[in-house]
Amino acid sequence: MRSGDSIGLRNIGPETEVWFHRIGVSSREQFEKLGAEKVYILLLEAGHEPDEGLRFMLKGAEEDVDWHILAQREKSIENSYTADIDES
Repeated sequence: MRSGDSIGLRNIGPETEVWFHRIGVSSREQFEKLGAEKVYILLLEAGHEPDEGLRFMLKGAEEDVDWHILAQREKSIENSYTADIDES
């Protein structure tokens, strides 16, 4: 990747873009075509360790929202499920 090149996705910084290029994702269009889940799987297959933060970053890039919002939303849903189970 040349200096100054950017895929231009929210939550995706220069280091993650290098990872993208290593798995053949070099544009926003390629990312959008594959989707966050497939890109995550490709990164795992390329040797990256499973990482919940990376999963949220990719999903946030796909939905064009800050990854912290997704993490908090998922935590709220988990807490809701846990509360429902505890009340049963």
